[in-house]
Amino acid sequence: MPNNVSVVRALSSNEPRESGFIGRQQELAVLTTALDEALSGRGQMVMLSGEPGIGKTRLAQELASRAQSLGAEVMWGWCYEGDGAPPYWPWTTAITSYVERLNTEELASILTSGNTGISEIIPQIAQKLPGLAKPPALVPDQARFQLFDSVATFLNSGATSNPMLVVLEDLHWADHASLMLLEFVISAISGARLMLLGTYRDVELGRRHPLSLTLGKLLREASFQRIHLNAFDPDEVSQFVESRVSISLDAPDLELIHNRTGGNPLFLNELMRLQVEEADPQAWKTGLPEGVRDVIGRRLDRLSEKCNEVLSIASGVGPEFTFNLLRALLKEVTGDRLLELVEEALSARVIEQISGASGGYRFAHALIQETLQEELSMTGRVRLHVRIAQAIEQIYGQDAEIHAAELAHHYYHGAIVAGTEKMVHYSKLAGDHALAVHAPEEALLHYQRGLAAKEEQAIDDETAALLFGLGRAQAATIEWNQEREAVATLVRAFDYYAEVGEVARAIEIAEFPLTTIAGHSSGATQLISKAIALVNPNSPEAGRLLSRLGIVSGQEEGDYEGAKGAFEQAVNIAQNTGDVALEMRTLAYAAQVDFFSLNWTDSLDKARRAVELGTRTEDHRALAIAHYSAVVASHSLGDQQGAVRHAQAMLAAAERLQDRYWLVSALSRNELASRLDGDWQSSRNYSNRGLEISSIDPRILCGRALLEHEVGNYDQGEYYLELLRETMARAKPGPNPPFVYSATAFQVAAMMTGNLDRLDDAERISITVLSSPSVSPLFAQRANAGLAITAILRNDTNMAAQQYDLLIPAEGTLLVGGFGAVDRFLGLLSQTLGNLDQAAAHFDDALAFCRRAGYRPELAWTCCDYADALLERADEGDRSKAVSLLDESLTISTELGMRPLMARVTALLEGAETLPVKAPAYPDGLTAREIEVLQLIAIGKSNQEIADALVITLRTAGNHVANILNKTGLANRTEAAAYAIRQGIA
Repeated sequence: MPNNVSVVRALSSNEPRESGFIGRQQELAVLTTALDEALSGRGQMVMLSGEPGIGKTRLAQELASRAQSLGAEVMWGWCYEGDGAPPYWPWTTAITSYVERLNTEELASILTSGNTGISEIIPQIAQKLPGLAKPPALVPDQARFQLFDSVATFLNSGATSNPMLVVLEDLHWADHASLMLLEFVISAISGARLMLLGTYRDVELGRRHPLSLTLGKLLREASFQRIHLNAFDPDEVSQFVESRVSISLDAPDLELIHNRTGGNPLFLNELMRLQVEEADPQAWKTGLPEGVRDVIGRRLDRLSEKCNEVLSIASGVGPEFTFNLLRALLKEVTGDRLLELVEEALSARVIEQISGASGGYRFAHALIQETLQEELSMTGRVRLHVRIAQAIEQIYGQDAEIHAAELAHHYYHGAIVAGTEKMVHYSKLAGDHALAVHAPEEALLHYQRGLAAKEEQAIDDETAALLFGLGRAQAATIEWNQEREAVATLVRAFDYYAEVGEVARAIEIAEFPLTTIAGHSSGATQLISKAIALVNPNSPEAGRLLSRLGIVSGQEEGDYEGAKGAFEQAVNIAQNTGDVALEMRTLAYAAQVDFFSLNWTDSLDKARRAVELGTRTEDHRALAIAHYSAVVASHSLGDQQGAVRHAQAMLAAAERLQDRYWLVSALSRNELASRLDGDWQSSRNYSNRGLEISSIDPRILCGRALLEHEVGNYDQGEYYLELLRETMARAKPGPNPPFVYSATAFQVAAMMTGNLDRLDDAERISITVLSSPSVSPLFAQRANAGLAITAILRNDTNMAAQQYDLLIPAEGTLLVGGFGAVDRFLGLLSQTLGNLDQAAAHFDDALAFCRRAGYRPELAWTCCDYADALLERADEGDRSKAVSLLDESLTISTELGMRPLMARVTALLEGAETLPVKAPAYPDGLTAREIEVLQLIAIGKSNQEIADALVITLRTAGNHVANILNKTGLANRTEAAAYAIRQGIA
């Protein structure tokens, strides 16, 4: 737009408003408090929600005005409906306006080596600082983390000079990438002088709306809060009308206008504008519009016909448009005449000028643009989209590709007139750009549209490029069990490039890091094997492909020998070429394959080596895999502290990746760590986060079902078991997670509740898993553990003997998934077989394992099962030991709220009391465990030292001390020590 144009108004929170600020005092107070917190260095995020026209923007402007008066930088960004805006549009518009206000010295002082990646989405930064170093090339997940981190760092750095308020409008229309960035930024501003303010229409949100999922995550942030704006009440309506048009409404008129407008401020404002413009001041009563769009239509009718034509064309461009684009679309209108028409719309406050060097205009409210769009015929809209696309190409010439998303949008909607050639071209460019800035959800739409237009044509370079893009976008967005769809897409592109001799492109496709799922064949093995045949066997490309082949064949196909050979070759190539990243990634993959082979020590060793090498690389995916293997191995070997440490590190790496599968994996491992500790609330929190990301992941569903059963919430537990069953029904029968987790979950739940309704189904599922020739040793063990439970619950001695032999090699470990100590199951199987001495030996081992590991819920179950076996054996001292074990089990289960176990222990205790026994082995009815505690009291140990010595909690130790004093009638620990000496206990 020419620089000499001075007739337009800039959008500014300092501009005189049509009316004073009415109502919203309580909401404004909350916002002002949040702003004060942010200005003090405690970053804040507030969301304003409400129906269209309820005053979200007006309230945001009021806060912005206050922020500016306190010296804060205020940035505005808007989201737009549809697919014409590039990824991160609300962020880029907000930050770009800020960058344009800075001189080069100010901008350089904000940028650091850690946030130059922001220039990927804010090209104005590189224009102002042409010597800026480009961020290093990374794999997609790492690059996305780097981009997000650079944006957060940039905002934090900028806020050190001047506090900031960033306003993001209409987030119900935000692209997925913008929402992910929002989630990242809010977690990084806790110590910044920065406030984020978002607005959205809550009427647009369903439970599965992307913003709903984001809000669920943001609710966990201490610095986040939401404000819902309600309609004006009658008093506020009266104040509004009086301030706007100096009319005092009597009661009937007030009731009329309040009922008709519903107290909607936008409707009220438009209605008052109509009252002012009508010749008859009472006309608004007799001809009151039915709704806000009607009143907006009346307002537009008062503009000239030519001005309405200009606005209709502008509405086709989008919520924002430029003068130059209007001029290209209205060539028959002179520049001066077009300025007059724009000024007419500005004077009527239908549009506003956008401040900043880029200039341009936006509609004063989204409903104005929507009203204008609805008035266009379908044919008129199609032709207008083509005209707009052609005008953009004309204005930007060779730089038109920068606007690929806009052009793809307009050519898509105008394809009936313009054909599909340009739509396909710009769709590919827009998809490539979306992937480049780590927005695969947006890329997916562009590639799908491009391929749909070429569906009936023979594959060519353009189609292959679209397929490669689509495969990458699919891999980043689909559920874990849909990888075959992404691989099939990539194979089509690979085959084309291999056939035409473009080997480098073919290898690039084969190396793409798809997620691998045990027992779930995606077809990637064949793809990678074909690629290996195309390269030098000792080359770095061969090393990378062999590393991928190892993890895919080992996980998906169960070919562990083949995987081992591929890993060895990859490590040799990595060491010969000094490729630390390849060595680290290969070790991480190998550790994962090892634990699926039940090689716990080898898995843990390789995982630790990979984590150590990870300090020299930036491969967050491989780091997450290494920590994952370390968690599983540590839990299996009984190292709860090590497992928790790796689980937390895995979650940190997964959050940097923002990869759906690895986030759920990390949350699942943390959920299990909490469950094994009896921390049900933390377990439930991790589970909720996992369900928000993927409601069909069998690991999360299984863990949640068992958690709810553990505490006696049977209805909830059955609900999650049913969801797990539905997930299994959608999977191909075989040794894959849905089947493995379903079988074990059903059987463990039956063990807890005594409800055997699902037992037959669980047995069939276990047999289905075991019948596959590619079943992994890990999944085979899990399925056999399920059958062991079936044998125990049915008292089936033949099956129990078979399962005992299959489980005995795993003694001294925990079943993966936290289903129980293997030694406890061996004890129960021995009891089923009638070998009670052997059962006692296994239970002793299980007790020692659980005490050492700190698996308190499993310890409580082991105590109970062991006591049951002792009561059945009834040798001398068995009853006393059983009662002691039951006391311990009841103490733990009561403390943790394990209601099913509490009921079972209570019943066993009642039964034990009726058994004929010799005189109590210990004085005053003390249990064996209480004697152990008394011995430690006698030598001066504190409660904490007793807890450490006996591997129990401090609270449990205190309970034992209190029980001893109550039973003996002693007053204190000194008397208890003397008592122990007198009784010969010390």
